[in-house]
Amino acid sequence: MKPFSLLLIAGAMLAVSCQQSGTTTDHTSDSTLTQGDTATTASTGPFATGLQCFTQVVGKDTAFLHLEAANDSISGQLEYHRYEKDSNKGDIKGSVQGNIIRVQYHFMSEGMMSTRQEVFKLDGERLYAGLPASFNNQGEPVFEKDPANIKFDTVPFVKVPCP
Repeated sequence: MKPFSLLLIAGAMLAVSCQQSGTTTDHTSDSTLTQGDTATTASTGPFATGLQCFTQVVGKDTAFLHLEAANDSISGQLEYHRYEKDSNKGDIKGSVQGNIIRVQYHFMSEGMMSTRQEVFKLDGERLYAGLPASFNNQGEPVFEKDPANIKFDTVPFVKVPCP
């Protein structure tokens, strides 16, 4: 199983490097994208139905997102593999409104089952993870209710072929 995981990660990294080599994006200096940035204002229609897969590579950290959309509902799996840290993997379930995806992420990490909200913004064939506005008393992320006020990570999840 371990060689397969390494092969999957290597393939994802190759796919991301191939897709990013021909594009340039103007990133803001505070490492967030907001509603008004040119990189996020491209026309993005409703989220396509069916299975879609995305990956994100940041240094030695990788993440995989498999989404199944039907109407305004979405479900799937999300995995974070952080270098020299505990990974987490679990199921997501939520809704799509326009190009904003809000899900509850139920995952196992450090032997404990946890749940937290995640928000993503679709821009073409890229998904940007939302950055929380704050954290509640339990340390869980809290996102702005108005999508126009949510800030997003500058490193996208890039669409890749599903395994």
